Amino acid sequence: MTTMASTKPPKIIEFDQAFVKIGRTLILKDISFYTREREILGIIGASGSGKTTCLRVMTAQLKPQQGSARIAGHDVKKEAAIIHYATGYVPQHETESLYFPFSALENAHFFGRMYGITGKEIKQRAVELLTILGFDEDLMYKPVKFLSGGERKRVSICVGLIHQPPILLLDEPTTGLDAHLRHELLNYLKQLNYHYGTSMVLISHDLEVVEYCSRIVLLERGEISLQGHPDELIRSLTGRGEAIEVTFDRLTEATIRQVEEIPFVETTIRSGRGSLKIFVEEPHKRIPDLLEALRDRNQSPQEMSVVEASFYDFFRTKSWIAPLPSVESVS
Repeated sequence: MTTMASTKPPKIIEFDQAFVKIGRTLILKDISFYTREREILGIIGASGSGKTTCLRVMTAQLKPQQGSARIAGHDVKKEAAIIHYATGYVPQHETESLYFPFSALENAHFFGRMYGITGKEIKQRAVELLTILGFDEDLMYKPVKFLSGGERKRVSICVGLIHQPPILLLDEPTTGLDAHLRHELLNYLKQLNYHYGTSMVLISHDLEVVEYCSRIVLLERGEISLQGHPDELIRSLTGRGEAIEVTFDRLTEATIRQVEEIPFVETTIRSGRGSLKIFVEEPHKRIPDLLEALRDRNQSPQEMSVVEASFYDFFRTKSWIAPLPSVESVS
């Protein structure tokens, strides 16, 4: 009989009690996490949380002084050269990864040759990648300097995948993009993940990326404050991932205090100018009780409904997690 555990894909990135010190400063403290093949891992944190140091360990530029880190089955302390081929890297700024006078295809050719790939194979791979990334033939041949910020980011992703690595590492992939382009880019990454099975790591301070991730690690001052599957974390909230959203004619701090004094209310979060998400056990059953409790307090809500909680709601309920972003800078 096949067990549930045996059907899970193998771990492709694994940190085990890793400590990393730069000079006399301890940057990562007892870091343990993993991601499996075909997953998208989000490493989320403010500036100074240790995200960049994690990334440098995954590219074997830094090695843990204690503990271990394995990338695609290879030890970062002993097999840095192999890890270079096992990972693709997309930096935060395209000036670090692209030649702006070259077209997308010329950039792919230049970097593909560094991996010993033939010109014919490079073009075939690049055209396929760029097509998935939404490029037509004209864009493929246009110099990068004439492309938009979002298009340049997609060329950088193509370059990072040109040697078909099992892992793609992306440093702040949504930086500098407006809301529409951020979601567009993340959707392209999901398509690539589905099409090629490439495991991905998104290093970001932006909570928006979480909804595209299979697993997340939240870093705070060099330590992991939480990790897991986003949906599982949301379901750990009171109400199993659902809340009662109440709209008031006028929502004041005094009103919120009144709501929080109701015995069965666990916590509340503002969800709009006049709306409040209220977390209770069995929210569907509690609506009549909540309505009665509000009326007892001379509150007449305009609207009440059960809604799904988001990861941002989860994040805001955890008062022990430092807010993002932070002004601290260590990594």
